[in-house]
Amino acid sequence: MVPHAYVETVAIMEGLIADGWDVTMLTNFASDTFREAQKLYPFLTLPRGVTVSGDVRLIKPDLAIYRTHAEAFDLDPGATLFIDDSAANVEGARAAGWHAVQFTGAERLKADLAAYGIQPSDAAPSLAAAAML
Repeated sequence: MVPHAYVETVAIMEGLIADGWDVTMLTNFASDTFREAQKLYPFLTLPRGVTVSGDVRLIKPDLAIYRTHAEAFDLDPGATLFIDDSAANVEGARAAGWHAVQFTGAERLKADLAAYGIQPSDAAPSLAAAAML
């Protein structure tokens, strides 16, 4: 578990949620560890929901976890953008039919989002942003 939050990245997620984007999370955390992280970092409770590997007994980049998440949150993979710092997980999401970008920092993420037409000024979202841990 990381010892701190990435403030700029949290601000991006909070901005997406405030602007009406559908943000969900898909994480490889253990169930109990993720619940502790939510207590330490309340922003982890802001998205519409989360699929936790420890709860569903699947782990990224297994295609089954992407399908499980899409079904649980009624997501159209072709209209979903997946963000993750692991290249293997990004490739797994792409193999499951999702759009996906590799997180390398807040500035790159802003550019990646803009490439998909996702900007704070957008009033009518066209893609669901699935924020990742």
